[in-house]
Amino acid sequence: MSDHLQIPDEDNPITLSPAVEELLGDPGTAPDVFSAVVAFLVDLRENAHPRLSTPVPGRPGMHSAPLRRDLGLVEYAVHEGQEPLRIYVSRILRVD
Repeated sequence: MSDHLQIPDEDNPITLSPAVEELLGDPGTAPDVFSAVVAFLVDLRENAHPRLSTPVPGRPGMHSAPLRRDLGLVEYAVHEGQEPLRIYVSRILRVD
């Protein structure tokens, strides 16, 4: 996967963990999972707290949100004290 996903810039405040990059770059990832993750990333670019996102208890700054079509769960951190806002997508928990 290309390095541009790892380095956030002013236009893209989202950083993907190596595990998430691997999932997106794996040709074996099911197309419906791939499209659900990409749809989540699009939503996340528009709003750091997409619909159905909830804080993770006991982990300040961490949130989780379901993937579309109930294909899994995304965990991510929002660093709200920084300008511009920075988001780190740490892992995707798939339902397979």
